[in-house]
Amino acid sequence: MTAVPVDDRDAEARRALTARPRGENARATGTAADPVDPAGRSAGSTDGSTDRSADASTNASTNGSTDGEVGGWAGRVMGVLRVATHVVGVNALVLLGTLAGLVVLGLLPALVAGGRLLARLADGSPSDHLWHDFWSAYRSGWRRTNLLGVPVWVAGALLWVDAAVVRFVEGPVAAVLAAGVLALGAWFCVALLTLVAVARRYDETPVRTWRFAALFPLLSPGTSLAVLVVVAACTVSVLALPVLAPLVGTALPLLAGGWLVDRRLDALDARPS
Repeated sequence: MTAVPVDDRDAEARRALTARPRGENARATGTAADPVDPAGRSAGSTDGSTDRSADASTNASTNGSTDGEVGGWAGRVMGVLRVATHVVGVNALVLLGTLAGLVVLGLLPALVAGGRLLARLADGSPSDHLWHDFWSAYRSGWRRTNLLGVPVWVAGALLWVDAAVVRFVEGPVAAVLAAGVLALGAWFCVALLTLVAVARRYDETPVRTWRFAALFPLLSPGTSLAVLVVVAACTVSVLALPVLAPLVGTALPLLAGGWLVDRRLDALDARPS
């Protein structure tokens, strides 16, 4: 096929053919049609109308920005309420998931599933289907998270026995045991939050996951201290207002502590291997 060059006269002819049906339709309806110039504006349009439309759009944008300030405040309030509702909902789901597994087989899957939803909330992309997303993650990770939770129950049992022994011991031995229980409890808290974060972020073997979670408090003392401060603040708040326990008692430290651990893990991932 041979290409035929198109000059300006052909372009004018095409514009004339395009404008002709409009005039014929106008005559058929008894109304006069404005001719169309090559720029696409009708001959009846004036600069004044353009200016008026520009002024109207400017006024609309100005009014929109004024309304945006009011809407902005309302949006921020709604955002805070949405976050609070999200945290309360995840807290209830974690409790339900723990009870569904009769505590022993439900705690770790519920913490990991709830931590996954709270991590999305902290990243600014909260779930729109809390119920579905929680139980989907709960079921899919039930076996793996329970396997990862075996050392958690062992360490928790040892911590409980040590705390019980301290009650029946007096003198310097009691002080030493109390200090040991306190140190073990701090390590257990940080290691548990680290285990939850690692379990939902990586698909590593149980041995490597346990080793990393156990060494994390020693390798990242700054993050571990911040996690302990957050957990202590949440504990004091719950003790002062017991009504907070069923509302945010689990989800709030899981959200704040998980966020701190995630930031540290992001920094470690960013390091060149």
